Amino acid sequence: MDREVAWDELQEKTLLGLAIQFPDRCGDALLTVESDDWYHPAHKELAAVMVKMLRSGQSVDVTTLAGQLQAQGLTRFWDAVKVFGLTELAWRPESASDIAARLRELSGRRKLFAACQQTSHRLQSLSDIDGPDQVRQATRVLREACDAAEAVAADKQTSLPRGMGDFLQAETAARQWLVPGLLERMDRTVLTGAEGGGKSVLCSQIAATLAGGVHPFGGHVMGEGDQQVRVLVIDCENSDDQSRRRYRWVIDRVTALREQHGHRSVDWNEQMRIDTKPGGIDLLSGRDISWLENAIQSIAPDMLVLGPLYKLHHRDPSEETSAREVAWVLDGLRERHGFALLTEAHAGNGEDVKGDRVMRPIGSSLWRRWPEFGFGLRRAKDDPGGARASRVDVVSWRGAREERAWPRKLEHGHTLPWVPDAEYYDSMNNYE
Repeated sequence: MDREVAWDELQEKTLLGLAIQFPDRCGDALLTVESDDWYHPAHKELAAVMVKMLRSGQSVDVTTLAGQLQAQGLTRFWDAVKVFGLTELAWRPESASDIAARLRELSGRRKLFAACQQTSHRLQSLSDIDGPDQVRQATRVLREACDAAEAVAADKQTSLPRGMGDFLQAETAARQWLVPGLLERMDRTVLTGAEGGGKSVLCSQIAATLAGGVHPFGGHVMGEGDQQVRVLVIDCENSDDQSRRRYRWVIDRVTALREQHGHRSVDWNEQMRIDTKPGGIDLLSGRDISWLENAIQSIAPDMLVLGPLYKLHHRDPSEETSAREVAWVLDGLRERHGFALLTEAHAGNGEDVKGDRVMRPIGSSLWRRWPEFGFGLRRAKDDPGGARASRVDVVSWRGAREERAWPRKLEHGHTLPWVPDAEYYDSMNNYE
């Protein structure tokens, strides 16, 4: 290996030779190495031809590959003799995945080294009048370079998409309900409402009841009382004291319901974790993404309660590009760690043709399409009219992808902060 540049000529040649000699066993490993992961231009050129052949289902061997090179006029580096020479290195097909991982690691090292060099030169050239923005920009570049290097070096063993026949014959996995008929693992739910409309209380109620093994709306203890869900709350709007008052109030009610039905108390330290970030977090920042993922990885929640949406980055909340990036980060975390996501957003001030307040979230239009479920709490027409709504209609502003047991009306209750009307209890059996 060149001592000045992180690359390995023998390993690059060996992986190419293995994919030629054993395409069925080693082709997938070759597909995990991206074009810019190859250092030698000749190896990059040959790999590009082989990848195209593999992805299109063509047979790969010395003869067919040499023919493709000839047909595409790519004989400057390669002819049949040189292609055959690569196969002489191919004697351990089981090593293909390890070699591909090694090439990706070296690629990551090269990219990270280049970013460090560029940033170092930039920092050395800063004048005394350059402000802290330049330093922040340099650290951002380095964080992005670290993320890119880590992604390149990650395990990327892939396979071609499955045939539809095989896909349909596979058994469907059992539903992973957190609350039967209501919330499923991996769901994305966004609650909206006006200021003082009760959406934060409802988010807290859902979080605490799930952690306590109580149905969020039915108020009954689920199963044998041991169906607690692990919940992580990241409150990006309220202070410690504000969150403490609200969660103490809700958890006291959940505890009372469990005691009323003869169930033991919950270890709240085990079932719920919380952090408050009243200044918000920035999921466009590598630092905050790393912090959040470390918390999720350490706690392993079944549900993450995070938000509100407008406090998840520091740019214009209406900007589509920023919203798309935040959604991409959240979806990546959700797919890697398998939690359901509950968040809240403010509703707009507009009215529909009936004169009712529109419940869709303000900001980027992406948030109207992104979740599986979107519900707004709109003050009911028969609400007494106090400073805070005590009766609300639960309005679906997102065409639900599945029918779920969400109530249509809520009002302040004595058992839980929000309770549904009698009609809801009659319909619950349809979802159990």
